[in-house]
Amino acid sequence: MMDTYLFAARDLVIEGMRESQVALSPDLEFHLASTLARYMHRPIAPDRLTVRLMDAAQRRARTGETRQIGDECLISCAFFAARLTRRGGTIVHYAGLGQTAYEIAGMPDLASGFPDMLDVLQASRPSIEERPSQQDGDDAASASERPDRKVLLLTPRFRH
Repeated sequence: MMDTYLFAARDLVIEGMRESQVALSPDLEFHLASTLARYMHRPIAPDRLTVRLMDAAQRRARTGETRQIGDECLISCAFFAARLTRRGGTIVHYAGLGQTAYEIAGMPDLASGFPDMLDVLQASRPSIEERPSQQDGDDAASASERPDRKVLLLTPRFRH
């Protein structure tokens, strides 16, 4: 099943590179496609990214955790800007946060490639779905009343 997501994600990355006229290195292209594929079947909650990174840095968290925060910053900046900025933050802040997360994770190529990957993602236009969170025993009605309790899902656009 992951292959299906990876193929769909790669198509989005190729489309984004064409539309944005940004040529990613093969490593950045693969990272972007695999990250998109992962979030096509896993919800993302783009809230509290700054707090999560600060906490991870203070705890000297494992590399995978800070990389995940970098990935979530990248996806969120590209597709969920309104959600990130509704409480006064800026996309510049969250892009810098993502770059910092990749640096902390020991991935300087991803950190320096963040702006190009963001341009490609913004040009790729996937389908985005917002669903109520089912965490902590919440029912759908109460979760849908609180925007901070919703999760966001990326889904591939299928062409007929």
